[in-house]
Amino acid sequence: MNADIQPVANGRAPAWLRRQLSRPGSSLLSLASGGLALAILWIVADWLVLAAVPPFADPAACAEAAGACWPFWAEKSRFILFGTYPFDEQWRPMLVSLLLLGLSIATGQMAVSGRWPDIRLFAALWLAGMAASFVLMGGGVLSLVPVDANRWNGLPILLILSTIALALALPVGVLLALARYQTRHRLLHRAAGAYVEIMRGVPMVTLLFVGVFVLPLTLPRGIAIDPIVAVLIALVFFHAAYFAEDVRSGLMALPAGQHEAASSLGLGFWQTARLVLLPQAIERAMPALVNSTIGAYKDTSLVVILGLHDLSATARMAFSDVAWGNQALEAYVFVGAWFLISCAYLSWIGRRLAARAAKGRSRDLKASR
Repeated sequence: MNADIQPVANGRAPAWLRRQLSRPGSSLLSLASGGLALAILWIVADWLVLAAVPPFADPAACAEAAGACWPFWAEKSRFILFGTYPFDEQWRPMLVSLLLLGLSIATGQMAVSGRWPDIRLFAALWLAGMAASFVLMGGGVLSLVPVDANRWNGLPILLILSTIALALALPVGVLLALARYQTRHRLLHRAAGAYVEIMRGVPMVTLLFVGVFVLPLTLPRGIAIDPIVAVLIALVFFHAAYFAEDVRSGLMALPAGQHEAASSLGLGFWQTARLVLLPQAIERAMPALVNSTIGAYKDTSLVVILGLHDLSATARMAFSDVAWGNQALEAYVFVGAWFLISCAYLSWIGRRLAARAAKGRSRDLKASR
């Protein structure tokens, strides 16, 4: 061994350096990955800052610039966020966005910490937030100016259709999972199974078209349903089927003795499910539930095919302006940054929940010994 490396290998170096010297292949791969990451960061920094046009510069300079056009974001960011909603009333969609984001973040933090309020209070807060969102956006009450639903664009419509749909779909999915898990009532078991398989076998786009164009035809004469509400109903029933299978996978992973022990204590099915089965099943199914949540959140952008203008649609409308026709990249970077940050937060929640569950299982295993 080389004399310079000998002291390092003998322990007079940090543990990290000793590990790298003992695995040269891994070290080279790490160096290559680090170099690639630095190159990407340099390209991004050059485009965003070094070669970019400053926010308050002349927009005409964007035509010759090799970097980002910050004047586009300064001019169009509000339009991308709120679309054609009346300019003087845009405090309302901003408040709705903050309300739904606050409820979502608070729910994630409570899930990570494990400290939940009373379930009835928690459900009441979500229902109040949903009702307040529609009241603020639509107006017509409390001296709020009425705004047609066709002008609900951008971030608020994305959050309404994603967070509210997911918040309603999860309890429906839990009920479907319990109905399919139990075998005492065979008809209920088979009906839940048939529903889940049908929903999972039908493309979401098809279900959205059914919700918007077929559902109104089934209503009594004189009763109309707003397209946003119809889409919301379709999303709830579609995502509920996926949540149901995620929760059922957690139920099927539980030892049979859990149910038998609860029965021996005289607990009924609903008591057993609420106190014994569901807490453990949801913990085991959490990675799948987080994955389904992220997928459902991103898939909400498909509503653009129905004429509903979410964040990606308003971004396209922003660079459709003749004056900003060359700023498509800036528009989609704005949308991509939003989805990257929000999905990264959901992924972080999933990792924290998985780590907490693993820690809890390890603690229980040590206690059993």
